[in-house]
Amino acid sequence: GKSHLVNKCGDFLSTQGWLVVGEKFERGHQHNSQDIVCSLFEKIVKKLVKLKAGSQQDSEYSQRAANALSESLDAARLCSLVEYLPSIRDLISDAEFDANPSNTIESNLSHWKLVYLLTRFINALLKLGRPMVLVLDDFQWA
Repeated sequence: GKSHLVNKCGDFLSTQGWLVVGEKFERGHQHNSQDIVCSLFEKIVKKLVKLKAGSQQDSEYSQRAANALSESLDAARLCSLVEYLPSIRDLISDAEFDANPSNTIESNLSHWKLVYLLTRFINALLKLGRPMVLVLDDFQWA
């Protein structure tokens, strides 16, 4: 079906250097759309962290991605995103994260502030020139 096609296309694009991540909505489950979207972005960060240990080209891309995110999102915004994307700490090891959440923009981001930060996040990565596919599979079950 559709999910199989998405997986096959993603497998092929990954072999071509694309960054492919996906998340799936399950039929009959009560989903929090924000959690699903954040899970998708967390998968991006985990892939970037994994690339650190890859080939020289992958490692360099991972470092460029970390630098781009640090430049696009200041430390306070990165700290705010860590609540939703905890692997950012593994990607941006030299960022000055503050352990005290009271120093972040807000402890609980509003929906629109989170959308803004995730948009900045994705724009920073897209500027690096590596193609990317984000898949929200079976969205009709959201």
